Amino acid sequence: MMAADELTPRGGPPTTRIEKEEMHGAWLETAGERFPILGNCTIGRGPKSTIVLDSPKVSRRHAIINVQNIGEFWLIDLGSSNGTFVNHRRLQQPVRLTDQDQVVIGDRIFIFHQPEEVTDEYRTTFAERTIREIANVPCWLLVADIENFTPLSRTLTTDQLAVLFGSWVATCKEIIEGSNGTIDKYLGDGYLAYWRDGPGATKNIASALAQMKDVQARNEPIFRIALHFGFVAVGGMPSMGEESLMGKEVNFVFRMEKLAGQLGVYRLLSDTAKVKLAKLVTAEPLGGHELKGFEGKYEFSSC
Repeated sequence: MMAADELTPRGGPPTTRIEKEEMHGAWLETAGERFPILGNCTIGRGPKSTIVLDSPKVSRRHAIINVQNIGEFWLIDLGSSNGTFVNHRRLQQPVRLTDQDQVVIGDRIFIFHQPEEVTDEYRTTFAERTIREIANVPCWLLVADIENFTPLSRTLTTDQLAVLFGSWVATCKEIIEGSNGTIDKYLGDGYLAYWRDGPGATKNIASALAQMKDVQARNEPIFRIALHFGFVAVGGMPSMGEESLMGKEVNFVFRMEKLAGQLGVYRLLSDTAKVKLAKLVTAEPLGGHELKGFEGKYEFSSC
Protein backbone atom coordinates (compact mmCIF):
# COMPACT_ATOMS: atom_id res chain seq x y z
CA MET A 1 0.00 0.00 0.00
CA MET A 2 1.26 3.48 -0.89
CA ALA A 3 2.23 5.78 1.99
CA ALA A 4 -0.03 8.73 2.75
CA ASP A 5 2.60 11.24 1.60
CA GLU A 6 3.08 9.61 -1.81
CA LEU A 7 1.38 10.54 -5.07
CA THR A 8 1.70 8.41 -8.21
CA PRO A 9 2.13 10.30 -11.49
CA ARG A 10 0.84 8.60 -14.61
CA GLY A 11 3.49 6.24 -16.00
CA GLY A 12 6.02 6.80 -13.23
CA PRO A 13 7.07 5.78 -9.72
CA PRO A 14 5.43 7.20 -6.59
CA THR A 15 6.28 10.84 -5.87
CA THR A 16 6.69 12.06 -2.32
CA ARG A 17 4.76 15.13 -1.22
CA ILE A 18 8.00 17.09 -0.91
CA GLU A 19 8.88 16.23 -4.50
CA LYS A 20 5.37 17.25 -5.49
CA GLU A 21 6.01 20.67 -3.96
CA GLU A 22 9.14 21.05 -6.06
CA MET A 23 7.07 20.68 -9.24
CA HIS A 24 5.21 23.91 -8.52
CA GLY A 25 8.05 26.25 -9.46
CA ALA A 26 7.91 29.48 -11.49
CA TRP A 27 10.36 31.71 -13.29
CA LEU A 28 10.78 34.78 -15.50
CA GLU A 29 12.45 34.36 -18.88
CA THR A 30 13.97 37.04 -21.08
CA ALA A 31 16.42 36.88 -23.99
CA GLY A 32 17.38 33.31 -23.15
CA GLU A 33 17.92 34.04 -19.43
CA ARG A 34 15.83 32.30 -16.78
CA PHE A 35 15.27 33.79 -13.32
CA PRO A 36 13.69 31.37 -10.80
CA ILE A 37 11.25 33.05 -8.40
CA LEU A 38 11.95 32.00 -4.83
CA GLY A 39 10.12 33.96 -2.19
CA ASN A 40 10.22 37.74 -2.44
CA CYS A 41 11.69 38.55 -5.89
CA THR A 42 12.68 42.21 -6.24
CA ILE A 43 13.27 43.84 -9.62
CA GLY A 44 15.06 47.14 -10.13
CA ARG A 45 18.20 49.08 -10.92
CA GLY A 46 19.47 48.83 -7.33
CA PRO A 47 22.34 46.37 -6.77
CA LYS A 48 20.46 44.56 -3.99
CA SER A 49 17.58 43.61 -6.30
CA THR A 50 17.02 39.93 -7.04
CA ILE A 51 16.89 40.81 -10.74
CA VAL A 52 19.10 43.81 -11.51
CA LEU A 53 18.21 45.78 -14.65
CA ASP A 54 20.82 48.38 -15.58
CA SER A 55 18.64 50.84 -17.47
CA PRO A 56 17.67 54.50 -16.91
CA LYS A 57 14.06 53.47 -17.60
CA VAL A 58 14.10 51.23 -14.50
CA SER A 59 13.71 52.62 -10.97
CA ARG A 60 16.06 51.50 -8.19
CA ARG A 61 13.16 49.69 -6.51
CA HIS A 62 10.87 49.11 -9.45
CA ALA A 63 8.66 46.09 -8.68
CA ILE A 64 8.40 42.88 -6.68
CA ILE A 65 6.90 39.45 -7.17
CA ASN A 66 5.46 38.07 -3.95
CA VAL A 67 4.62 34.39 -3.42
CA GLN A 68 1.45 34.09 -1.37
CA ASN A 69 -1.62 31.96 -0.68
CA ILE A 70 0.43 28.80 -1.30
CA GLY A 71 1.71 28.92 -4.87
CA GLU A 72 0.28 32.21 -6.15
CA PHE A 73 2.66 34.77 -7.69
CA TRP A 74 1.61 38.41 -7.39
CA LEU A 75 3.32 41.30 -9.17
CA ILE A 76 3.41 44.70 -7.45
CA ASP A 77 4.79 47.96 -8.85
CA LEU A 78 6.57 50.13 -6.27
CA GLY A 79 5.60 53.53 -7.64
CA SER A 80 8.14 53.40 -10.46
CA SER A 81 8.44 56.42 -12.78
CA ASN A 82 7.95 54.48 -16.01
CA GLY A 83 5.59 51.81 -14.74
CA THR A 84 5.28 48.03 -14.93
CA PHE A 85 3.20 46.50 -17.70
CA VAL A 86 1.43 43.13 -17.79
CA ASN A 87 0.05 42.03 -21.15
CA HIS A 88 0.36 45.62 -22.47
CA ARG A 89 -1.49 47.21 -19.51
CA ARG A 90 0.13 49.41 -16.89
CA LEU A 91 -0.08 47.88 -13.44
CA GLN A 92 -2.28 49.96 -11.10
CA GLN A 93 -2.50 47.54 -8.18
CA PRO A 94 -1.25 44.02 -7.33
CA VAL A 95 -2.11 41.40 -9.94
CA ARG A 96 -1.77 37.63 -9.88
CA LEU A 97 0.46 36.31 -12.65
CA THR A 98 -0.53 33.33 -14.77
CA ASP A 99 1.53 31.12 -17.06
CA GLN A 100 2.74 32.92 -20.24
CA ASP A 101 1.93 36.44 -19.01
CA GLN A 102 4.13 39.11 -20.58
CA VAL A 103 5.79 41.49 -18.11
CA VAL A 104 7.53 44.64 -19.38
CA ILE A 105 9.85 46.62 -17.12
CA GLY A 106 11.84 49.41 -18.76
CA ASP A 107 13.00 48.03 -22.10
CA ARG A 108 13.07 44.39 -20.94
CA ILE A 109 10.33 41.94 -21.88
CA PHE A 110 9.84 38.96 -19.56
CA ILE A 111 7.60 35.94 -19.96
CA PHE A 112 6.26 34.47 -16.72
CA HIS A 113 6.23 30.68 -16.53
CA GLN A 114 4.30 28.54 -14.04
CA PRO A 115 3.58 25.30 -15.93
CA GLU A 116 2.36 23.42 -12.83
CA GLU A 117 -0.27 25.62 -11.19
CA VAL A 118 -1.18 24.73 -7.62
CA THR A 119 -4.75 23.42 -7.47
CA ASP A 120 -7.30 24.39 -4.81
CA GLU A 121 -7.39 20.74 -3.69
CA TYR A 122 -3.64 20.66 -3.15
CA ARG A 123 -3.70 24.08 -1.45
CA THR A 124 -6.36 22.88 1.01
CA THR A 125 -4.49 19.64 1.73
CA PHE A 126 -1.24 21.51 2.29
CA ALA A 127 -2.90 24.06 4.59
CA GLU A 128 -4.52 21.33 6.70
CA ARG A 129 -1.22 19.48 7.00
CA THR A 130 0.62 22.69 7.93
CA ILE A 131 -1.90 23.59 10.63
CA ARG A 132 -1.44 20.15 12.16
CA GLU A 133 2.35 20.29 12.03
CA ILE A 134 3.08 23.95 12.83
CA ALA A 135 0.76 25.44 15.42
CA ASN A 136 0.72 28.09 18.14
CA VAL A 137 3.26 30.49 16.66
CA PRO A 138 2.71 33.86 18.42
CA CYS A 139 2.49 36.64 15.85
CA TRP A 140 1.51 40.26 15.43
CA LEU A 141 -0.87 40.65 12.49
CA LEU A 142 -1.49 43.95 10.68
CA VAL A 143 -3.94 44.61 7.86
CA ALA A 144 -3.82 47.92 5.99
CA ASP A 145 -6.50 48.89 3.48
CA ILE A 146 -7.08 52.01 1.37
CA GLU A 147 -10.39 53.73 2.10
CA ASN A 148 -12.89 53.91 -0.77
CA PHE A 149 -10.37 52.62 -3.29
CA THR A 150 -12.87 52.11 -6.14
CA PRO A 151 -14.26 55.67 -6.05
CA LEU A 152 -10.69 56.97 -5.70
CA SER A 153 -9.56 55.05 -8.79
CA ARG A 154 -12.28 56.72 -10.86
CA THR A 155 -10.92 60.19 -10.06
CA LEU A 156 -7.35 59.44 -11.19
CA THR A 157 -5.69 58.60 -14.48
CA THR A 158 -4.07 55.20 -14.93
CA ASP A 159 -0.61 56.68 -14.40
CA GLN A 160 -1.67 58.68 -11.32
CA LEU A 161 -3.27 55.68 -9.65
CA ALA A 162 -0.28 53.47 -10.42
CA VAL A 163 2.16 55.94 -8.87
CA LEU A 164 -0.07 56.68 -5.85
CA PHE A 165 -0.67 53.04 -4.96
CA GLY A 166 2.86 51.90 -5.76
CA SER A 167 4.48 54.68 -3.75
CA TRP A 168 2.23 53.90 -0.78
CA VAL A 169 3.12 50.21 -0.92
CA ALA A 170 6.83 51.02 -1.18
CA THR A 171 6.66 53.34 1.86
CA CYS A 172 4.73 50.82 3.97
CA LYS A 173 7.05 48.00 2.90
CA GLU A 174 10.08 50.03 4.01
CA ILE A 175 8.48 50.77 7.41
CA ILE A 176 7.46 47.16 8.03
CA GLU A 177 10.73 45.59 6.94
CA GLY A 178 12.66 48.30 8.79
CA SER A 179 10.92 47.17 11.98
CA ASN A 180 11.73 43.49 11.28
CA GLY A 181 8.27 42.67 9.92
CA THR A 182 7.20 40.93 6.71
CA ILE A 183 4.38 41.56 4.25
CA ASP A 184 2.75 38.16 3.88
CA LYS A 185 0.38 39.01 1.06
CA TYR A 186 -0.69 41.92 -1.08
CA LEU A 187 -4.39 42.50 -1.71
CA GLY A 188 -6.22 44.53 -4.33
CA ASP A 189 -6.05 47.68 -2.21
CA GLY A 190 -3.96 46.73 0.82
CA TYR A 191 -1.79 44.10 2.46
CA LEU A 192 -1.34 41.71 5.38
CA ALA A 193 1.89 42.02 7.37
CA TYR A 194 3.19 40.12 10.38
CA TRP A 195 5.90 39.97 13.00
CA ARG A 196 6.83 36.83 14.92
CA ASP A 197 6.76 37.65 18.60
CA GLY A 198 10.06 37.69 20.42
CA PRO A 199 12.59 40.00 22.09
CA GLY A 200 12.10 43.56 20.86
CA ALA A 201 8.96 42.75 18.84
CA THR A 202 6.67 45.00 20.89
CA LYS A 203 8.96 48.01 20.47
CA ASN A 204 9.19 47.30 16.75
CA ILE A 205 5.40 47.25 16.50
CA ALA A 206 5.09 50.55 18.39
CA SER A 207 7.70 52.12 16.10
CA ALA A 208 5.92 50.85 12.97
CA LEU A 209 2.58 52.20 14.25
CA ALA A 210 4.08 55.64 14.88
CA GLN A 211 5.55 55.75 11.38
CA MET A 212 2.30 54.52 9.84
CA LYS A 213 0.46 57.30 11.69
CA ASP A 214 2.77 59.85 10.04
CA VAL A 215 2.03 58.33 6.62
CA GLN A 216 -1.71 58.44 7.34
CA ALA A 217 -1.44 62.15 8.14
CA ARG A 218 -0.47 62.83 4.51
CA ASN A 219 -3.80 61.42 3.23
CA GLU A 220 -2.02 60.11 0.14
CA PRO A 221 -3.92 57.82 0.15
CA ILE A 222 -6.30 57.60 3.14
CA PHE A 223 -6.01 54.14 4.68
CA ARG A 224 -6.94 52.13 7.77
CA ILE A 225 -4.90 49.79 9.98
CA ALA A 226 -6.07 46.85 12.08
CA LEU A 227 -3.56 45.31 14.51
CA HIS A 228 -4.01 42.01 16.36
CA PHE A 229 -1.89 39.61 18.38
CA GLY A 230 -2.58 35.89 18.34
CA PHE A 231 -1.34 32.39 17.61
CA VAL A 232 -1.26 31.36 13.96
CA ALA A 233 -0.11 28.49 11.77
CA VAL A 234 2.88 29.46 9.63
CA GLY A 235 3.78 27.34 6.62
CA GLY A 236 4.52 27.42 2.92
CA MET A 237 6.10 25.68 -0.04
CA PRO A 238 9.86 25.10 0.35
CA SER A 239 10.46 25.18 -3.42
CA MET A 240 9.17 28.75 -3.58
CA GLY A 241 10.71 30.16 -0.41
CA GLU A 242 7.20 31.00 0.75
CA GLU A 243 5.91 31.46 4.27
CA SER A 244 2.15 31.91 4.59
CA LEU A 245 -0.14 32.55 7.55
CA MET A 246 -3.24 30.48 8.21
CA GLY A 247 -5.87 30.04 10.89
CA LYS A 248 -8.74 31.84 12.60
CA GLU A 249 -6.57 34.69 13.92
CA VAL A 250 -5.80 35.73 10.35
CA ASN A 251 -9.53 35.82 9.60
CA PHE A 252 -10.01 37.77 12.83
CA VAL A 253 -7.71 40.63 11.82
CA PHE A 254 -9.38 40.91 8.40
CA ARG A 255 -12.76 41.17 10.14
CA MET A 256 -11.24 43.84 12.36
CA GLU A 257 -10.37 45.93 9.32
CA LYS A 258 -14.01 45.81 8.22
CA LEU A 259 -15.08 46.86 11.72
CA ALA A 260 -12.63 49.78 11.62
CA GLY A 261 -14.41 51.05 8.53
CA GLN A 262 -17.81 50.73 10.19
CA LEU A 263 -16.59 52.61 13.27
CA GLY A 264 -14.74 55.29 11.29
CA VAL A 265 -11.49 54.41 13.07
CA TYR A 266 -8.15 54.56 11.28
CA ARG A 267 -6.05 52.54 13.75
CA LEU A 268 -7.89 49.68 15.47
CA LEU A 269 -6.32 47.47 18.15
CA SER A 270 -7.60 44.13 19.41
CA ASP A 271 -7.60 43.65 23.17
CA THR A 272 -4.63 41.26 23.00
CA ALA A 273 -2.62 43.82 21.02
CA LYS A 274 -3.60 46.62 23.40
CA VAL A 275 -2.48 44.66 26.47
CA LYS A 276 0.97 43.94 25.00
CA LEU A 277 1.39 47.56 23.84
CA ALA A 278 0.04 49.08 27.08
CA LYS A 279 3.22 50.98 28.04
CA LEU A 280 4.13 52.07 24.50
CA VAL A 281 0.90 53.22 22.87
CA THR A 282 -1.97 55.40 24.09
CA ALA A 283 -5.24 53.63 23.32
CA GLU A 284 -8.87 54.73 23.63
CA PRO A 285 -11.40 51.94 24.46
CA LEU A 286 -14.19 51.44 21.93
CA GLY A 287 -16.14 48.82 23.87
CA GLY A 288 -17.25 45.37 22.80
CA HIS A 289 -18.21 44.53 19.22
CA GLU A 290 -19.20 41.44 17.29
CA LEU A 291 -17.24 40.17 14.29
CA LYS A 292 -18.83 38.17 11.50
CA GLY A 293 -17.98 34.49 11.86
CA PHE A 294 -16.94 34.79 15.53
CA GLU A 295 -19.13 34.20 18.56
CA GLY A 296 -19.69 36.82 21.23
CA LYS A 297 -18.31 40.32 21.59
CA TYR A 298 -14.66 41.38 21.58
CA GLU A 299 -13.06 44.47 23.10
CA PHE A 300 -11.31 46.92 20.77
CA SER A 301 -9.47 50.24 21.05
CA SER A 302 -8.28 53.02 18.77
CA CYS A 303 -4.79 54.48 19.01
